[in-house]
Amino acid sequence: MGTEKVSTCYIFAGAPMESLPSVAPEPGDLILCADGGYRYARALGLTPDYLVGDFDTLPEEEIPEGCRVQRHPARKDDTDTMLAVKLGLSLGFRRFVLYGAIGGRLDHTFANVQTLLYLHAQGAEGILLGERDEAMLHPPGRRIYPARRGSYFSVFALTEVCKGVCLEGTEYPLQDGELTSAFPLGVSNHITGECAAVTLSEGMLLLVFSRDRHQSGGRE
Repeated sequence: MGTEKVSTCYIFAGAPMESLPSVAPEPGDLILCADGGYRYARALGLTPDYLVGDFDTLPEEEIPEGCRVQRHPARKDDTDTMLAVKLGLSLGFRRFVLYGAIGGRLDHTFANVQTLLYLHAQGAEGILLGERDEAMLHPPGRRIYPARRGSYFSVFALTEVCKGVCLEGTEYPLQDGELTSAFPLGVSNHITGECAAVTLSEGMLLLVFSRDRHQSGGRE
């Protein structure tokens, strides 16, 4: 029996990027744009299924004709990206790629990390994608992560304590270790081969792939 394809909800947010990472939505995937994130979708030649937000950064004349638009007031509890996430969840999607969700304002980046936790609580999973960065949650269990060429590989504790942390296939391996949210022990590692394995017994990790303009061989 074959593995059933899981459709993806792509959400385009507005973190500043000079060069755009490539994405390739497939038939059945959903494309949502959170306010000014529409400009990235347009630059990639993608047509959104919905535009969502308070539209404080995307002027009316840039909104394409015929596109479904969900307008929200500026005074609201949800970020524009969270509004798009909730729309995607309501339409049945459980896998999300948040494009343009890292970089620029730190508060927005941190809000997007919290949005990953929100997705996890809803039984879904997400990836944050920026110009030189990619981030995702690692809940308890063992997963394999392919190497990203030229990227650092960092692991952070999002909960106060993460227990039973094992890192295999990395320059700085770890066996049954403990990471805490008060010390960045897992920063600036490297995957030494084609992939790495990460195991966690208790807690929640944030995994980050990052490229730097001035790469070096050691920790910074």
